[in-house]
Order: sequence, then structure tokens, then C-alpha cells
Amino acid sequence: MSETQYGRLDRARLRYRRFRQQWYSTPIVLTAIFGALLVLPLTLNLYAFGFSLGTWISVHMLIITLVWATTGQAWNMMSGYTGQFSFGHAAFFGLGAYGTILLLNVVGLNPWLGMLVGAVAAGLYGLVIGVLCFRYDLRGHYFALATLAFAELIRYTFNTVPQLGGASGFYKPLPRTYADGFGLAAFQFEGVLPYYYVILAFLIVVTVVSLVIKQSRLGLYLFAIRENENAAAAVGIPTYRYKLLGTTVSAFFTAWAGAFWAMYFDTIRPETVYDILVNVEVLLPAIVGGIGTVIGPIVGAFIVIPLSEVARILVDLSGFDRIIYGVLLIGIVLYSPKGAVSWPGRFFEVLERNGLYENAIDDGAETDE
Repeated sequence: MSETQYGRLDRARLRYRRFRQQWYSTPIVLTAIFGALLVLPLTLNLYAFGFSLGTWISVHMLIITLVWATTGQAWNMMSGYTGQFSFGHAAFFGLGAYGTILLLNVVGLNPWLGMLVGAVAAGLYGLVIGVLCFRYDLRGHYFALATLAFAELIRYTFNTVPQLGGASGFYKPLPRTYADGFGLAAFQFEGVLPYYYVILAFLIVVTVVSLVIKQSRLGLYLFAIRENENAAAAVGIPTYRYKLLGTTVSAFFTAWAGAFWAMYFDTIRPETVYDILVNVEVLLPAIVGGIGTVIGPIVGAFIVIPLSEVARILVDLSGFDRIIYGVLLIGIVLYSPKGAVSWPGRFFEVLERNGLYENAIDDGAETDE
């Protein structure tokens, strides 16, 4: 590499580093991401150089990606910020789905109100889990196993109680049975594009809440708990109370994605919304993108979901997407524990290691938001 190229590369790196250290960098990046997502479905069928995104990506795939980006963002507010690793968020996802569809089928409650009821129920269930686990000081893998046990408990409850739909679950009723036909009020649409913008709106709301929490005093307390809970308690932070708050908020917003799932697909069953693999799909975007970061869950979802979907299309093998999940998890844990948001900094590390760039300095500030 020539000296001129070194200089350009170094200046670009320093400008990027200074930008990432400013408080407004994350809001600007998020605005750019959401701006791109607003127009993305409209560009799928455009051709450039004989190539079209629509060849590989569909609006349905984007919707599924945004669903898991939303759940990953919600999971991150608890596990990424406080360090309390949950492996049972399928319980909150399922409560949001069942709260919406159960109330719609049984009492005819509008699905938007049902979504709020389901989210409150999920928040209360998260509060109960938090009270029981934190009161007895469960941490680390013991806490993760406890959350999984609570998720399995509620899955078997819905699977065996006929009044809750049993193993066959519920069908989504036609919109004319409870509203004036398809539309926003009915939470049902004739095409898939409106669903895309609804789940994008959910993701924007959850992301804004996550960003506000992270950049507030509450965020400082949560991260202090994650780094050293005993030290945080020693300086006067009520760790028990803030861990409960993080768990409740995370459960509440995870249920939103579950409610959307119930209104997007025709049926829900315990095996689809409470399945143990749902727990993996909830947390994987945040782990792949970067735990504790606001941008990470969104980036991670757009790596995990399209990759697994394309692989499943190319390789006609049942469960192949699960293999992709496993490989990604192993690779991220071993080679990139800070997630995809750290890759720009690691790019310069690779250049330095191979003698292509000699002015690299500490990249620690580049990996944080």
C-alpha cells in the first residue's frame, strides 16, 4: 500500500473513530438505517447491472427479520444492559401472541387492545420471574436455566389446558367478524406490505426506548449492574429494583412482537410461539450484532435471518436454518464476542496484523455506541 493510501485510510479511520465517540452518532446511524428500511421493500424489484434484490429477498423475509430484530432489541434491554442472561423470552413472546388472539376469539376484543393486555401480562410474568430469581440471588447460568424453566412451564400449561386452545391453538378470525374489514383498525391487511410497515414501526418504538434508556441515568445504573453488581450495590444503586425494571420492560416489548406474529399468521400453537427454539431466535440477533448495543440487534437480525433463509432455499434440507444458527453462534462466541458492530475496528486490526496498515491504535472506543 502506498504512503498516500496509508494517509487516506488513516484519516478515514480517525474521522470514523471521532464520529463514533459523539453522543449523536448512534441516533444518526439509526436514522440512516430506518430511512433505508422505509424504502427497502420498494426497491426489491428494481434491476441494476442485471441484478435484483427481489431474486433473493422477499417482503415476507424482511417482515420475519424485523420481528426478530424487535425481540432481539427487547431482549437486549434486559440481558445486554443488566447482564442477566435470559433463555426464556419465548414465554413473553407467546403471552403477547396468545393475549391478542385469545381475547379476540373469546370476547371479541380489538387486537390492538389485546396486544396491550398481552404485553401487560408478559410484563407481570417477567416481574414474577424476576422477584423469584433475584430474591434468591440467581445469577449466570442458574438464572438462564430458571428463565428456561419458566418458559417451559407456560408452554406446557397452554399445551394442556383446553380453555387456552390446547395443542391445536387458535385460528385468526376474519376481520369482518370483529371490524369493518381489512385495515389498520382490524390489524389485518390484504397484502404483506402494510404488515412490513407495522412491524417496522414496532421496531422503531422499541429501539427509541432502548436508546433513551441507554443514554439516561437508568442506563448507567443498568450497565453498572452488568459490570459489577456488588460494586454497584456498594455505591448505593438499588440493584434488585433496577433488575426487576429491566426484566419487566423487556418482557413488555417482547410481547409486542408476539402479538404481531399472531396477527400476521393464520394460526398460533404452543409449538410455534413457545417452542424452545424461539428462545434462540429471540436472543440470536443481539448476540450476533453486539450485546449491549442499540444497533447490534438490528444488524444481527439482518445477518442471521436472510442468511438462514437463503441457505434453506439453496439447500433443501429440513432444519438447515438451525444448523446456520448453531454455526453463527459458535463463530461469534469464538472469534467476535463483541458482535458485528465491532467488525469495522477488527477490519483495521486485520490490516495491521498483515502489515497493510501500521498506524493502528486502540480500537476500544469504536466498538461502543
